[in-house]
Amino acid sequence: MAVELDRRAVLAHRVWAQGLHGGAPLDDLDVLAVGLQDTPAGSAAHALHQRTGDPGLDRPELALALTVRGSPHLHRRADLPLIRAALWPRDNDTLRAYLGGYGDELIASGADGPALLEEVAARLREVFPGEVATKGELSGAVSPRLPEIARPWCVGCGVAHVAEGLFRLGTLYAGLEVVPRDGRRLLFRVAPGEPAIARGRKTTELLRAYLRLAGPATLRDLVTWLDTRSVTTPPDWLKPSFDELAGELEDVRIDGMALRAHADALAAVGAAPAAPPVLLLPPRDAIALGNRAFLVPDRAVARTVWRPVGSPGIVLVDGDIAGTWRARRSGRVLRLAVTVTREITTRQHTKIEEQGDLVAAARGHDGTTEVELD
Repeated sequence: MAVELDRRAVLAHRVWAQGLHGGAPLDDLDVLAVGLQDTPAGSAAHALHQRTGDPGLDRPELALALTVRGSPHLHRRADLPLIRAALWPRDNDTLRAYLGGYGDELIASGADGPALLEEVAARLREVFPGEVATKGELSGAVSPRLPEIARPWCVGCGVAHVAEGLFRLGTLYAGLEVVPRDGRRLLFRVAPGEPAIARGRKTTELLRAYLRLAGPATLRDLVTWLDTRSVTTPPDWLKPSFDELAGELEDVRIDGMALRAHADALAAVGAAPAAPPVLLLPPRDAIALGNRAFLVPDRAVARTVWRPVGSPGIVLVDGDIAGTWRARRSGRVLRLAVTVTREITTRQHTKIEEQGDLVAAARGHDGTTEVELD
């Protein structure tokens, strides 16, 4: 029989589990196991600032790398071996989930996808030019050294180059990190040491971390997190790893919704302190991971939070996603346009303005900050 849970108690637990009460030491910031996404650039620094009080990414304990869905994520450097092992594709079907549309072409070719990924990673490491390299420089250096199936013709570039998904995943296994940046251009450097190609079955450990931090959820939510394709029905590639967790999961119901919760998280629900009254979080913050219908029941609002391209920042009110925000710089003025979807108190309004100063600090803005509340 499913356990009935109070939605507000679950939200409070998620905020606490993800370190959003602030002042968390890196060793205790478990959300770094699933990563803080750096899209757009600067988002990871903002997310880290909210959790630790320090936006600095250039610390030896931290690493920015292309991990989940090939997007830049901030992790503890010590967590990267697990990430590499968890994302290593055991077969072509798994690899196809990471490669978007190109995955179908790879499958049709009959090539051994995991072996091809291993070759791409080895060549990326081998040809890395200088101390740092842009994505374009690295792609240009490695593409001529790869088999034809790994470098399909790109109409946009007018040249055959390494497939985007293979390149992004390959950087992870080549031990390449993303240099923290202010602009849109990806810049890479070689990480200390030489990582081995990990083939361990660690996917279940990564799913466990996700469910503890971002649950309750469903298999489909996990696929949405890891799969680069738009899928309406969860494909089979992730189900075996999810099924391995069956003994650790409980059926729960929240406002009529049937979900699965990890037993550790379920036991802690109700013990978390109240969430901060207001937080302005970056686009794609980890707090937005999980079941979207649970997080934002209003579908019209949900469409503004999760956009295919250019998602806005998130307004969290008492642990609940209650709006969005966007920033625009004009000279020395940073303007934040904040939209909330519920009534807020005078105190919460004041907190939103205070959060505007935190956003400015996380972005390194030393001019004036103006908050426009809609």
